[in-house]
This record gives sequence, structure tokens and C-alpha cells, in this order.
Amino acid sequence: MDAFPSGGAVHRSLTAGFLLVSQTYEQESSGNFHPPVFVGPRACPGGVRVTMKSRTGLKLLVEILAALLLTALVCGGFWVIFSELDGAKSWPAIWSYRQPLLDGWVTSLQVSAGALAGSCVVAALLVAGQRSGLTVVQRFTRGFVELVRGMPLLSLVLIGFYVVLNNRYISDALNMVGLGGKVSAGILLLSVFTGAYLAEILRGGLESIPQAQIDSARAVGFDRRQVMRYVIFPQALRRVLPSLAGQFVSLVKDSSLLCVIGIEEFTYQAKTVYSATYLGVEAFLPLAAGYLLLTLPIAGFSHWLERRLKAETAG
Repeated sequence: MDAFPSGGAVHRSLTAGFLLVSQTYEQESSGNFHPPVFVGPRACPGGVRVTMKSRTGLKLLVEILAALLLTALVCGGFWVIFSELDGAKSWPAIWSYRQPLLDGWVTSLQVSAGALAGSCVVAALLVAGQRSGLTVVQRFTRGFVELVRGMPLLSLVLIGFYVVLNNRYISDALNMVGLGGKVSAGILLLSVFTGAYLAEILRGGLESIPQAQIDSARAVGFDRRQVMRYVIFPQALRRVLPSLAGQFVSLVKDSSLLCVIGIEEFTYQAKTVYSATYLGVEAFLPLAAGYLLLTLPIAGFSHWLERRLKAETAG
């Protein structure tokens, strides 16, 4: 028989002791201290488990009540705001414009999806340039990122569309590769703008990995590609995932600014409906709901991916 207990037994004993001390301290603080009574070797862990279950149930009840209260407050606020609307007269007028609004929503979806993919490509190129060993490339990519990030998106869209992309040679080159037209121009400009921000997020995540981990991986025989794949990238992705999700959500909302160059996306169509009906709330409330339908799945997928990555790390 071993002279020392197993590691699992030690872990369980330490956990039970820590929880018992915490419970005793809370009882002393509240003035309801009762000395612990030991009936058997498993009496204390069992009592701790019951206490934890009861606290979990109470926490769940509080969260449900808080959610119900918040829902009631939100619904009450909407009722106060929209109680003066005459739905019998206003909503049928908006319903007659449902097809233009739907077409605009689909266009916004296409622009957002294309810009999301394009921005990832732009960000990858910029990060590769900043991490390259060529000083000229590093300075160029760094300057490009700072230039784009220092400009408002509206200014970038106007200058990019009416000055840069309106150039005859650039326009002919884009038409040759099938990227002519306003929608393609909007996707390209939005990709460049978002890609600059994504590049900084990714660069920060990659550089946050301690050099000691990289040196250790190389010491055991990993080459540069394996170090990036198995050591740097998984950790960097977990660290920058919330920022990436926030930037993707901003990309969807930023697509509304493309209406200034005549792209008939969702915001453009909503403004057209308002100009025809002068029904502001009825025209723009579907606009807000439509953008929520685009952004909420991104946020939900991000949260799911975060939980999965945490579970894989814990496993």
C-alpha cells in the first residue's frame, strides 16, 4: 500500500476543504455560524454539493426574473414610442413597397458577404507584408494601414469611387476581370477599409504570443509553418475572436454608407420609401430589423465558436 494518497484523492480533499472554509467564512460574516458536523468521510463533499446546487438554482431564478423585467421594460418603451401610430393607415402603405425593401436587403447581404471575404484576403496580405523580412514592404503596408484607418469610411468611399476607380485605366482593368459596376466597387472599397482594421487585430494577436513558446516549439523540431499552425495561430485566434466578430458586425452596418454612390442597398431603398410616403418610423423600423437579421447571426456564431475553442482548450 502506498504511503501517500493518490493525486485524485488529494485534489478532492483540497477542493472540499476550500469550499468548506469559504462556506464557514460566509456564515461568520452573516452572523449565522454553525460549526461543521462530520458524519462520515463523504459527508462534507455531499453537503457542499447540495449547497452549490441550491445556489445555482437561486442564480438561475434571479437571471430569469431579470430577463423578464428587462423584456417588460423594452416592450413598455416600444409601446410608449409607437402608441401614437395609426397602423391601419400607415403600414398598408409601407407594405406596397415590400419588394424594393426586400431587394435592397438582398443587395446588402450580397455586399456584406463579398466584403467580408474580400477584407479577410486584404488583411492576410497586409499582415504578411508587415511580418515579412523586407523593410520596404513592411513600411509600405504599415503606411497603407495607417492611411486607411485614418480616413472616415464616407471619405474613402467618395474618393475611392469618384476619383480612384473612376480613372479610365483602373476602370478598364476592373471591367476586364468582371469587377465593373457600382456594387463591385462598393465591395472593393469596403474590403479595403475593413481589411486594414482586421490586419491590425490579427497582427496584435499574433504578436501577443510569448517568444518562449515559439522557441520551445522550434527546439522540439517544429518548422516555421508548424509553429504558426499549431502554436501561434490557435492561441491568437482565441484572443482576437471577439474583436474580429465586432469588426464583421461593423462591416455589415458600414455597408449602409454605400448608398451615397448610388448602390440600391437596404438603406437606399428605405430612404426612397420614406421620400415617397413621408412615414419615417414605418420606413426605417424595417430597416433596423433587417440589419439585426444580418448582424445577430454573426454575433451568435462568434459566441458559439468562443465556447467551442474554450472547451477544446479545457479538454
